[in-house]
Amino acid sequence: MDSPVALLAADEPNSRVSTGLPIRQDKTASPVTLCDGTIVDLVTLNIEQLRELHWQQERAFARLVLDSPKGSRERAAAFAQGYDTVLSILRRIINPGNGPLVMGLDPRYKQMVLDLLARRGSAAGRRPRLFEIGYASGMLLAAANASGAEVAGIEVSDIMRRDACQQLPPEAHRRLYLGDFLTHELDSVAGYYDLIYWNDVIEHIPPDEIADFLTKIHRLLAPGGCLVTITPNWHMRPSDVTGDFRPPRTEAEGFHLKEYTLREATALLRSTGFSRVATPLVLTRSRIVLCGTGLAGLKRLAEPLLEVLPFRLVQMCCIGFGLGCTIATKAR
Repeated sequence: MDSPVALLAADEPNSRVSTGLPIRQDKTASPVTLCDGTIVDLVTLNIEQLRELHWQQERAFARLVLDSPKGSRERAAAFAQGYDTVLSILRRIINPGNGPLVMGLDPRYKQMVLDLLARRGSAAGRRPRLFEIGYASGMLLAAANASGAEVAGIEVSDIMRRDACQQLPPEAHRRLYLGDFLTHELDSVAGYYDLIYWNDVIEHIPPDEIADFLTKIHRLLAPGGCLVTITPNWHMRPSDVTGDFRPPRTEAEGFHLKEYTLREATALLRSTGFSRVATPLVLTRSRIVLCGTGLAGLKRLAEPLLEVLPFRLVQMCCIGFGLGCTIATKAR
């Protein structure tokens, strides 16, 4: 059966892309469905062809997502197929073996989440509760589960969910949800979670949906709970695959549908109802230092000056001062 995106692309010839690669319609060793509905066997491609295919497909699926109406079947299908296709390509580039595809799991952020959970659990006198949006291969959830936390999450890619199930015990699998966070029924756990975490997710969400995401996240958090957001700061743009093909300070064209400044991220969080938005004070090579609000107000005030600094210095400032990390707290 053709995928929903293949059916959609067949009806919309303008969404088709030409890969210039050998397309195979027979049974292949590692087939993926492209945005135009054709099938390519990744095993037949060398590393340069895979990188070019990654670039082409991210742009094609990103356009398809943005051009699809909010809440539509077309957008949901583009998301699901797009991420399965691109992640399959990335797996072939990064890890052609059978191991899990691990992306964006910085040990410093993992330790920060574990510390915040431990603090929350100690204050509440019970197991802390973690929900991750876009849990990928489940490495963070596995670490939190091993530390004694109750874990759950949602992922749009079936490929990633299968990897996550290999990292977590069977009793946790029923809480590894697959699908669209906005439409997935979670009313039964409203006000339940102590910490919600998403790493490199917010920039992948269409701008017309971000307020809905944050509203639902706020509803799922317990009073005093927090949302930890990791996202590349806009001043480091582009931070998706575009950076491999375009110069610095070019707008992202791939799956980073919108990259945010610290000011923009803070304004979104506050408009949703979060009472406090902090940043880490600094990030060292080995740890994240949290202290009060992390001078977040001063950082927001000085942030526009980054555009006049050399780009390498901008990268160092954004990373070292945690301009891509916010910790937003729900009022008690």
